[in-house]
Amino acid sequence: MRLPILTAFCLVLFQLPAHAELVRACADQAEMPPFVYAERIEGRKSAHITGASVDLLRRIAERHGWQIEVQLLPWARCVAQVASQQIQIAVNISASDGVSNALQTSAPYYTLHNVYYTSRRARPAGIKLARLADLKNYHVCGMGGYRFEAYGISTSSVDRGTTIGYEQLINKLHLGRCDLFISSRETMAGQYLVNPKLRGMLVDGTLVQQTLPGAATQELYFGVAADSPQAASLLQKLNAGLERQEKTHTFETLLERYLQ
Repeated sequence: MRLPILTAFCLVLFQLPAHAELVRACADQAEMPPFVYAERIEGRKSAHITGASVDLLRRIAERHGWQIEVQLLPWARCVAQVASQQIQIAVNISASDGVSNALQTSAPYYTLHNVYYTSRRARPAGIKLARLADLKNYHVCGMGGYRFEAYGISTSSVDRGTTIGYEQLINKLHLGRCDLFISSRETMAGQYLVNPKLRGMLVDGTLVQQTLPGAATQELYFGVAADSPQAASLLQKLNAGLERQEKTHTFETLLERYLQ
């Protein structure tokens, strides 16, 4: 009589879900909607981190039984903690950031469209860049923690200071403290999801958006630590997952959900 009971117990035991492996990831605290940002509830930031890049990472995680935990940090701290293996994955890293921080990068999962912004208030006549090298003739500002060598200028030449958000960048333009800043069309469009004040700054007619000529493509990657067997295994699984998702155009579908 005990055998059927023991058999039933074993079946239940083996059907119980295994303990999910916790995989920690980080992204820039300045946020990059629609790719990664803190969900807003009644206009306020919540602890829930969402976005198309986060959704993509979680799709890959499902196959391996990972539990993904994403936090927003100052970008320099995020990549430093991935390099030191305190955090496993940096989200939305660029190739240049990977190289400068000694991180391995995954296959790219999206290519951004580079643009630059100027102020009609400070520069009524506007600024027209004929080629990428023209950037060297202007005072460029940007956010702290980012690299700018991909645009043909040294990071040390860019006025970054303690700038951590687009509101600060736009205000610096309007005050004439810098001539232009570089971003992507998708990132600025995503600001409509999170920041009503910035939304107004983008549509009031004082900010001019233009395509950045001759810029190398800016692709988004996942970044992991270098020289670590665990990180190498993680990278292999990420790349396999990205290859599967690419075949079904998963990321484009995820992105459309946020930009509709």
